[in-house]
Amino acid sequence: MVKKLILSIFIPLMVFIFSCEDAKRDWDNPYDPRSNRSLWTPDSLKIVQKSENEIQLSWLRRGRDFDGFIIDKKIGPGDWLDSVAVLWDSTFSWIDTLDLKDLVLNPYLYKYRIYAYADTNTSLKKIDQFQPTIPGPPRSLSISNITYTHIPKKTLSISWQQSLDLDFHSYNIHHAFSENGTRSLFSSIYDVETTSLDTNQFTVNNENWFWVEIVDTTGQKTLGNAFSIPRDPPPTPSSLDSIHYNNQKFIFKWSKPIENDIDYFKVHQVNINDTSIVTSSAPIESNKTEFEFDTEVDFEGYYLLSTIDVWGNEALSQIRGASSFQKIVKLDTVTENGDDIIIMNLGPTLPLTRTLAGVKASFPVWVQGGKKIFSFTINGVGLVTDQDGSNLRTINGIKPQDISFNRSQSQALFIGSDDDIYLIYLNEDKSVQRITQNQNNEWYSDPEFIDGDSKILFSQRKHLSNNNIGTINIYYMDLDGKNVVQVSDAVDEEKFVMPRLSPAGDQIIYLNKQKGMYELDFPLEKRGSLVQTDGGDPIFPHATPYFRNIRWSPNGEYAIITEKKFNSTYNLYLYKKEGNPKLRLFQSGARYAQWNGNEEIIFKYESSSGFYRKTIDSIFSDDPILLYDSPWVQLQPRQ
Repeated sequence: MVKKLILSIFIPLMVFIFSCEDAKRDWDNPYDPRSNRSLWTPDSLKIVQKSENEIQLSWLRRGRDFDGFIIDKKIGPGDWLDSVAVLWDSTFSWIDTLDLKDLVLNPYLYKYRIYAYADTNTSLKKIDQFQPTIPGPPRSLSISNITYTHIPKKTLSISWQQSLDLDFHSYNIHHAFSENGTRSLFSSIYDVETTSLDTNQFTVNNENWFWVEIVDTTGQKTLGNAFSIPRDPPPTPSSLDSIHYNNQKFIFKWSKPIENDIDYFKVHQVNINDTSIVTSSAPIESNKTEFEFDTEVDFEGYYLLSTIDVWGNEALSQIRGASSFQKIVKLDTVTENGDDIIIMNLGPTLPLTRTLAGVKASFPVWVQGGKKIFSFTINGVGLVTDQDGSNLRTINGIKPQDISFNRSQSQALFIGSDDDIYLIYLNEDKSVQRITQNQNNEWYSDPEFIDGDSKILFSQRKHLSNNNIGTINIYYMDLDGKNVVQVSDAVDEEKFVMPRLSPAGDQIIYLNKQKGMYELDFPLEKRGSLVQTDGGDPIFPHATPYFRNIRWSPNGEYAIITEKKFNSTYNLYLYKKEGNPKLRLFQSGARYAQWNGNEEIIFKYESSSGFYRKTIDSIFSDDPILLYDSPWVQLQPRQ
């Protein structure tokens, strides 16, 4: 009974005692479901940014043994990412690697929670947050230089500073046509050591602006300062120096450009009213300074030259008129003191007139087929100029009395005031060359080139006495004055002067001062025969200073001769080499005759102040046509 009573009292008491003990006890066994989770919760959580892309978490361990730690992570407004790290219980730090590229794009707050785990039990969670430092953008770079060239090929070269950033990704070269214009990506370079770029994909016809942009691995970009190259200037316009007409072609000449980047030229015919282009030539090579443009006879037009460089820039010359009409060279007065030379175009509208003032010219004539003008002047032997009056050059030396030209009219022979023969050069700046040295007043006259311009035909007085009695014969010699050969056989006091050899080289017309005009078969005869008019009269060709008054036609079939009657009246006679009669009056009261081709003669009509033209088939007509009203006019040969 008593035993039962004691037992009945003890058991409830024990239950009570243990119940009271459970109520007071902390269960610190992490594996016990009843465990106090706060007892083994990690403590002193610290978050620091160890490096640009690393965040370090560190903490203290608490409580009894457990399995390890679990870390969760949350970025910005995103969801928690569970168990981004599961660590042993002996680990007290962890490094989170940042995605810097994402961080730059999304600079959110980073949250972490850490807790311990024992089997399926977990401690309380320790939560903290951290704002990672966003990496700074790369340092800006500058373009060092930009150059371009066309040698040996078109190349644009860009150079810039090298990046020192460790997180280098690329260089981006940007381009725009103005500082504030829309930029476009020109090129990307991914090698940090490559700091230059050569390209042929460019133009310099506009402004060009360039920037170098540095890009790092995070995608951040920094744009450097702008570097500009101005538009390549147009080339210096080439001056269209002259336009000459010859044989149904306009010949254009221009100055050589000073630039070395000229690609080609073009000649344009333009409408003078609005300068619009009528027609253009094909491209002309850059090393050319001359070009031929087909045209018609008796045509007028206006032209300009465009100079185009390798970059496509164009410069235009001045507009210049051109005419395939013949020109005239004229004097307004014929005096011993000379006058200004005036060059005029005979076309109907084109105002081509050039005056060479102060040159004191006498008897200007066309030479070299109308390409140049030669004139006597009181200031020397003479002067030479191009057909448009350009390139004027004075030939210094002894004053001439008579002159003749070689076949190309690049050289001339004349008799000086000392009665010796001289040679001059029209196209070269050479000194006058003296060929003869007369002695005892045995003077020379009337020299001209013969035998392919290798010899000189001339007259010379021999054995002159003090009372001016002596013969004058016809001779020829080499250009150096040697190997003299006598052609005629004048005797006693006969004087054979003014010899003119036919273009064929087979007949000489000359004046026998005592008897009249003679013809001589060269070189077969020593003495010629008298030539008479159809009325049986002899004529006496007149010797005029400077101007030759016996002139063969270009084809050698005719000659025109000037005679002065009774010291007052001039008459022109037409000589026909194979004619019958051989000599006819062509125009009374006329002198200063010149051939215009083989069919027309230009002359000074004494009853008028002007020059006239007349064809040889109108020999019996008294109605010559006025060429130009001026006291001295020479018509440019038809080119």
